[in-house]
Amino acid sequence: MFNSRYVSVYLGLFIVSLATLTLEISLTRFFSVSKWYHFAFMVVSIALFGIGVSGSFLSMFQSLLEKNVHELRVILSFCFSLTCAFSIAITNLIPFEPFRFAWDPIQFLNLAIHFITLSVPFFFSGLNRGNTC
Repeated sequence: MFNSRYVSVYLGLFIVSLATLTLEISLTRFFSVSKWYHFAFMVVSIALFGIGVSGSFLSMFQSLLEKNVHELRVILSFCFSLTCAFSIAITNLIPFEPFRFAWDPIQFLNLAIHFITLSVPFFFSGLNRGNTC
């Protein structure tokens, strides 16, 4: 009745999707508390950007879909978990102060670095969910 291969694939997809939503909610809270609440809405665009780039990546490199999907999912899940930790650590190291936008143009660069760095976990999550069986 149930094929254990498909159950493990869908259970893995569920866990990665749940972790992605948890990351998005945590980033929303982080930006809402530590920065202005306006930047909390930026998390949705960060997530959409990361998942959109992964879809574009998969359409350009379709040969990835022909490889062993189970091994690829394990590698992508591992990359997702690593980049979650590293992107938050890098984001905490780069100072971003929205009050200084008016006279410090480096803050725009810091915001762009935050945006790109935080979208990397969503990229690996989108790759993981993009190659369904």
